[in-house]
Amino acid sequence: MGLPGDTNLELLHYIGSTDMHWVGNSNELNAAYAADGYSRIKGCPGVILTTMGVGELSAINGIAGSFAENVKIIHVVTATGRAAQEKRVMIHHTLGDSPDHRIYAKISSPVRVAHCYLDDENTAVAGIDRVIRECYIHSRPVYIYVPVDMAHKPVAASALDKPLLLTRPSETTAEQAAVDAVLGAIHSSKNPVVLVDSLILQLGLKPLVRSFLNNLKFPTFCPFMGKSVIEERKPYFRGTYNGKFSYPGVQKAVEEDSDLVIHIGPLPTDMNTGGFSAKIDPKKLILLQETKVIFKGELFVGVYLESFLTRLSNSLDISRVPKTSSLALPALPPLPSNSEAKDPFITQSHLWPRIGKFFRAHDIIFSDGGTCHFGLQDAEFPDITYIMQNHWASIGYALPATFGGAIAKRDLTNSKAEGWNGVKGGGDGRVIFITGEGAMQLTVQEVGSMIREQLDVIIIIINNGGYSIERCVVHPDAAYHDIATWNHKHMLDFFGAEDGAARTYQVRTKVELEAVLTRPELEDPQGVHVLEIFTDKMDFPWRLKAFGEAYREMKGT
Repeated sequence: MGLPGDTNLELLHYIGSTDMHWVGNSNELNAAYAADGYSRIKGCPGVILTTMGVGELSAINGIAGSFAENVKIIHVVTATGRAAQEKRVMIHHTLGDSPDHRIYAKISSPVRVAHCYLDDENTAVAGIDRVIRECYIHSRPVYIYVPVDMAHKPVAASALDKPLLLTRPSETTAEQAAVDAVLGAIHSSKNPVVLVDSLILQLGLKPLVRSFLNNLKFPTFCPFMGKSVIEERKPYFRGTYNGKFSYPGVQKAVEEDSDLVIHIGPLPTDMNTGGFSAKIDPKKLILLQETKVIFKGELFVGVYLESFLTRLSNSLDISRVPKTSSLALPALPPLPSNSEAKDPFITQSHLWPRIGKFFRAHDIIFSDGGTCHFGLQDAEFPDITYIMQNHWASIGYALPATFGGAIAKRDLTNSKAEGWNGVKGGGDGRVIFITGEGAMQLTVQEVGSMIREQLDVIIIIINNGGYSIERCVVHPDAAYHDIATWNHKHMLDFFGAEDGAARTYQVRTKVELEAVLTRPELEDPQGVHVLEIFTDKMDFPWRLKAFGEAYREMKGT
C-alpha cells in the first residue's frame, strides 16, 4: 500500500520487477488504514510505503491505530540520499535551516516497536530481519528508513536461507505455575464464566480459543470488541458483556452469580467496559493477557498468550471440568413496541437484527464507529469475521481497511490458502462494509481504489443525518452535528464504475429494505454495490442512548 513520491520511485521500480503487487492509494492515511485491514485478514504484516515527511506524517494516525490495537504493520519510509542528509541540504519536505532529514522518524517513535536505518548494505539485511521479527512477536508496527541511494545497493541473498524466529516462548517455570493455578481454579469452580476479548483476533488465536471453549463449554460472553470471536450459535454463548450497557441479566450473571471469571485477551477500554462500569471482583478474576497472567491478583510474568493457551488446553482434564452451571440465562432484549413494529419506516431496533440475518457464514464484515458499532451488537452473527476499530476509534478507518481486507481475501483465493483466524478465500463469503454517511466522507476516495482493483464489496451506508454518536451524547440540535449532504446514488459512477447507478440502492422503508437484501446480486456480488439506508436522525440504538445518558451523568449535564 502507499503512494509514489520522488524519494521512493527507484524502490518502486524494483517492486514492479518482482511478483509483488503495488497497490496505490488515494492518500497516505488511507494507505495506513488499508495495510491495517490487510493484516487483520491475512495475518502477515501489512506493508505501507511512503516518502519522508509529508507522506509518513500523513500516515501516522493510521499507524498509531495499528499500534494501539496490536496490528502488524511494516512502514517503509524512503528519504533523501545519504550525502544530502549529511550536508543537511534544505530540500523540500524538510524543516527550516540546516534541517535534520530524520526528524520525522522521532515523531513516529511512540507508535512502533522497532526501527532500522538502512545506511549500510553490510548491515541492512540484519536490520530488516530484526524489525520483521519484532513486528511479529509484538504484533505491532515497525519502521524501515531507506535513503534513496540505498535502493540500488546489492545485498547477500544468503540470509534468506535462514528462517526467521517469529514467535517467543514463555518462561517455562512461570508458565507451568500459571497453568497449574488456572487448572486448579477451573476444576474447583461451580459457576464459572469466560470472557473472550478482541486481542484474540489481533493475535490470530481465534481457532485456538474456540477449540479450548468447545472443551470447556462454560457460559461465555464477549465484551464489546470481542464480538465474532465465538460462534454465537453455540449453546454456551450468552451474549455481550458491556457493564451496565449489557442486556438485562448479563451483568449480574458475570459479576454476581459466577464464582470464577476467566478473561482471555482483555482490552479494558472505556468502550469495551461500558464506560468502566464493568466491575468484577479481582478475587475471582483470571486475566490471560498478551505477556502475562494475573491469577486472582497474583502476577505471572513472561507468560505469552498463545504458548500459555496451548499448554493449558493440552493439560485440561475434561473429566474434572464442571459439567453444569446454575447461572440463569440472561433475559432477551425487549421486542419493539407495537407502534414501532407497525412503523413502515426503518428504525434502529428493526435494522440491526435484520442486518444480522443478511450475514452468512464466512462473510468478512468491516464496520466504522458510532451508530454502527452500537447497533451491530444487537445482530446475531453467524460464523463471520468482524473487524471494528473501537479502541483507537478513528472515524473513517473502516472504508480503507475494507479495501485492504478485500485485497487480502483476493490473495487468499489466488493462493488457495487459509488466512488469519480461519478466514477463507474463494466464494465462501462476501466482503461487507458498514458505515455512517459521516464517517464515509472522511476516506471515501478509496471507493475509487476498490473499483480500480475490481474488488467485490458490498457497501452499506446508514444515513441518519449527521454525526449521530455525538448528537446522541450532548446538544442533539447543535449545528456542528450536521454534515454536507451527498447523493450517494452517483458515487460509483463518479469513481469510475461503468454501471454504478444500477448497483446503488436507496431505501427508507422496511419493505424496500427487505426487497434489496434479498436481491440475488447481493448473494454473489460482482464489483462494488452500495445500499444506502435512511433512518431518522434522532433514532439511536439503545446501547448508544445508554452511553449518551452515562456521559451526561458523568459531565453533570
